Amino acid sequence: MTWNANTESDLAGYRVYRATSSGTYGAPIATIQGNTTSYIAAGLQFGTTYFFVVTAFDIAGNESAYSNEVSKSIF
Repeated sequence: MTWNANTESDLAGYRVYRATSSGTYGAPIATIQGNTTSYIAAGLQFGTTYFFVVTAFDIAGNESAYSNEVSKSIF
């Protein structure tokens, strides 16, 4: 998955969240450095639909709201 870069000057990185139910995210599955705007999901199971969102966080640890949700069905 890819996303548009955050333009905040104090951007530290991104957090990727995944769920098998829309809107029900737990802990992030990945923390990505601020200069990267993509993530390859691994360990996905066939016959399952996954829902993903991304947040941006700054050097003080403040985290943005979730991005728009995207889904992917694995067949």
